[in-house]
Amino acid sequence: MNKLITVVSPNEVTADYKKEALTWPKWDSKTRKNFPYSYTSEERVLILEGSADLTPTDGSPVITIQKGEQVTFHTGFKCKWKVTKRMKKHYTVIEDEDATVPPAIACDVCDIDCVAESYFMMKTEEDICPKCFQKDKDRYAGAEHQKEGVKFVVKKKKAVTTKGIAGKPKKKIKIKK
Repeated sequence: MNKLITVVSPNEVTADYKKEALTWPKWDSKTRKNFPYSYTSEERVLILEGSADLTPTDGSPVITIQKGEQVTFHTGFKCKWKVTKRMKKHYTVIEDEDATVPPAIACDVCDIDCVAESYFMMKTEEDICPKCFQKDKDRYAGAEHQKEGVKFVVKKKKAVTTKGIAGKPKKKIKIKK
């Protein structure tokens, strides 16, 4: 696992790295506390504040990252994040020139592309493909059904009554919304 994540202690982070990191986007863990993540490209970060425990999915020991550290997540690293103190970090993603573009939404159970249709678990911030959802509906009860990453709502037909003579109902018809 050591080859898939590199952590540099705060006193070893170079001034040039810190300066470059200031040009990167900023991430805040305010709404993300515990979530699985698969790195499909290299990601470099500079942790501005906070800490997190990363549990690699391959069974390797937990890795703690914290304020001031430079962290490189190499392609293929998979872990479960547990933010132990609200984290803010600068990050950049380094795309491999030969790599195929990863799906925008991948199932957090089986890693397949599920951008076309998925179920989003708000509490755990997991995306679940329809196949995994069907296998364990009870576990994923309350998940938001999504298509193309947007909430999918089935529009129901509404029964409407037309009025006949003297305001009495004549018949019911269905109107699509």
